[in-house]
Parts: sequence; C-alpha cells; structure tokens
Amino acid sequence: MSADFKKSVDRFLRKISGPSPENLFNPWRDRDPQLDLSKGPAIRRSNLRQYLLAHEGAQAILVGEAAGWAGCRFTGIPFTGENLILGPETLDWAQGRPMKRSSSADKPYKERSATIVWGEIAGDSRLVLWNAVPWHPCKSGEPLTNRKPRRDEESAGEPILRDFIALFPGASVHAIGRVSQQTLANLGYDAGYIRHPSMGGQKQFCKGMRSLRKNLDRSLTT
Repeated sequence: MSADFKKSVDRFLRKISGPSPENLFNPWRDRDPQLDLSKGPAIRRSNLRQYLLAHEGAQAILVGEAAGWAGCRFTGIPFTGENLILGPETLDWAQGRPMKRSSSADKPYKERSATIVWGEIAGDSRLVLWNAVPWHPCKSGEPLTNRKPRRDEESAGEPILRDFIALFPGASVHAIGRVSQQTLANLGYDAGYIRHPSMGGQKQFCKGMRSLRKNLDRSLTT
C-alpha cells in the first residue's frame, strides 16, 4: 500500500470533517445523541478510511446523489449499511478490518439501495463509491428520512467531489443518477450515466453496471 495514498486519504478525511452546509448531517463531524454512539463521527471516519485504503488503485468512480440515512449516515461509506460491515453479511473488502457500527440502534441499519449496489459490484475492487452531496439531507425534524438535495447543497459538495476524484487519478467517472451527472458536468466531466437503483431503477442499474464492468475487462485486454 502506498504511503502517499495513505497521506492523501488522511488529508481528505480532515477536509470532510470540517464545516458543512446547514440542515445537512455530516456523518464524519456531526453527532445526534439520540441516534449515535458517543464516538460516532470518529467511527465513521475510521470506517471510510478503511474503505478507501481497500480500494487504492480503483479504475472507476461511481458517484451517487447524497448520503442515505440507512447507509452512509451511519457507516460513513456511500451505499453501505451497517449490516454490510459487520456480521454475517460483511462484504469481502471489510473482512478483517476494524469496522464498527456508529448507531445506538438495537439492530444494524440496512439500506435497500446498498443491497442492490453491492449485490452487483461486491468483490470488484476496481469500483469505488462516492456521492455528489456527501452529507445527509433529511426532512426537517425527521433524521431517519431522505430528501432530494437542493441546488445550493449540490454546489456545496462539488469541491469535495473534486478532491475525491483526485484520490484516484486515471479512474473513469460515472454518475449513478441525474443529480450526480449534473454535478459532474459542473466540474467538467462528461460522465457516463447509470440509472439509480431506487424508485424502480434496479434492472437498469444492474444493466448499466454490467456494461461498465465489461468495458473495464475489455480495457485490460487491449
């Protein structure tokens, strides 16, 4: 593992632990005493660090819309519920790593979109996940909900998205959903579009991911 990559990851973690837009929950900085363990933000930073280190050299970046309440909000990792980092459903890349739950709930949170995404990409370390809006947008007074991010919130996530992409030089960039496609366009990326798996998009998402992986396979043989 590259020492330079570790340093880059740690710089990135320091950046996302900084101030974030009002009304958005920052998983790596904020804590809700009703929902989080006392060291929740630190746990989520550590989880994300392990995830990024496990995907050094990724060849394709998949950018979703925003952190979801049952996924990144509690794990610190996009499209990843607590059930996927500990217990019988633990993903391959998380095996043997110091992953922890940050929620105080009796059972691990499980996100439907995460189940679909990892059901399609599990075991392929060439693919790394992020969100156009890295923080969690929820309905007012309802922390365990998701809402569509506003345009100003999308714009606020652009500098962090740019820094994330810089962690993986040479990787192609792909949008999961139209929000991320527009955000990437704002940064100058003509990103390939993959249907988001939510709201009936599972089949199209899986079709798009299989096409992407075939293209990656093809690039290795040419």
